[in-house]
Amino acid sequence: MSGDLTVRPIREADLEAVRRLQADSFAALATALHSPAQIAAHVAMIMAPDYAGDLLSNNILVAEAPGGALVATAGWCRVPDDAAVARLRKVFVAPDRAGQGLGRRMVEAAEDAARAAGFRRFRVRANANAEAFYARLGYRAIRHEEMPTPAGVAMPTVIMVKD
Repeated sequence: MSGDLTVRPIREADLEAVRRLQADSFAALATALHSPAQIAAHVAMIMAPDYAGDLLSNNILVAEAPGGALVATAGWCRVPDDAAVARLRKVFVAPDRAGQGLGRRMVEAAEDAARAAGFRRFRVRANANAEAFYARLGYRAIRHEEMPTPAGVAMPTVIMVKD
């Protein structure tokens, strides 16, 4: 499964590989619940110039395979409107690694890192295709929303929490 991987903090040198991994992941794994326009809009957000700074400011962890390929990401940040809650961010798995427990491992690593920083409650704004995944990890939906994108395409999302 994923025992051959090293989970470590993101480095600036990882940015392009992380963006490509995340774009490829969403494009391949979100097709059941997202339209081609929504997938294109999300990929465009990942490839936008300001996204790199977002990656570096969100305590992102990467899973690195032997040989250096990055195969998954997950991170967390503080929630501005609730200082007791950490928000999970940027959870993506390479399409050829999906369904092998790597997503769970990365979410658990991000939660552990947030716990080490003093957080005990978690929130995630999940894309529609990831709602069932987070539910299996103990998150519960509190509301469905639409996230606007710079391309003008609304993305269906769900706010989920875990105590």
